[in-house]
Amino acid sequence: MHEDEKYLFDINGYIVVRDALSPEDVALCNEGIDRHAENIRERTGELSLAGGSSALKGETGRGDLGGALMWEEPYGSAFRNMLVNPRVVPYLHEILGEGFRLDHNLGIITMRKGAEGHTLHGSSGPGFDRHQYYIYKDGKMHNGLTVAAYQLADINEGDGGLCLVPGSHKGNYPCPTTLRHATAHTEFIKQITCKAGDCIIFTEATTHGTLPWTADHDRRTALFRFSPGNLAYVGHNWSEEMLALMSSEQRKVCEPPYHSRLERPVLEVE
Repeated sequence: MHEDEKYLFDINGYIVVRDALSPEDVALCNEGIDRHAENIRERTGELSLAGGSSALKGETGRGDLGGALMWEEPYGSAFRNMLVNPRVVPYLHEILGEGFRLDHNLGIITMRKGAEGHTLHGSSGPGFDRHQYYIYKDGKMHNGLTVAAYQLADINEGDGGLCLVPGSHKGNYPCPTTLRHATAHTEFIKQITCKAGDCIIFTEATTHGTLPWTADHDRRTALFRFSPGNLAYVGHNWSEEMLALMSSEQRKVCEPPYHSRLERPVLEVE
């Protein structure tokens, strides 16, 4: 992560890693999703994420698909390889520190045309969330829960999908409800455009959400959440069955939280 990128992450709370996946990797992941599409569950009714917002409402809800780290070959390995992606790991080393760990299980997000948005949320503001935060101290940034969102379909201007308020990871006051509902102050909300294969990395402290999906093609995103090696947001519950499918390098990312001085394994990046 070069100095320009550190600066941009520091002022914005996110960065886009271009071409993190090859076209072949993207195609393989999409083929795997197609084969498991019957397991996609759309959030409707009480599971709606739009929060009653008139600006975020849609005809259906976001689609959620789990279990990809344990899919049959070659699809499972395509997603497990993202844990140790050499294009992305150097950024996570800088943002989270060496010895970072997988905090949440992989979730694949899908949105078809007409899918609703997700109210904006984030952990900045009054109080301090010891699990998801952004701090700069002693010449280095320190982050809690951080997202690596691999895009498996193009996101063009106006399509919808992931949006955020750049710089909000440093906010001190509560985010206005009207902004969270995207009904006011929308000039500060930025939709993130990118190509299939790009990876968006952002700290959960950044106010972020989703705009309704308007494109004819489906949105597809593989969402990984990582934490520093000493920290856990959710309980450590990786099954032996899942770990058995992983390489020794991939298992390093699935270690439980503990101090780095206790010989915590660290990914090697060429």
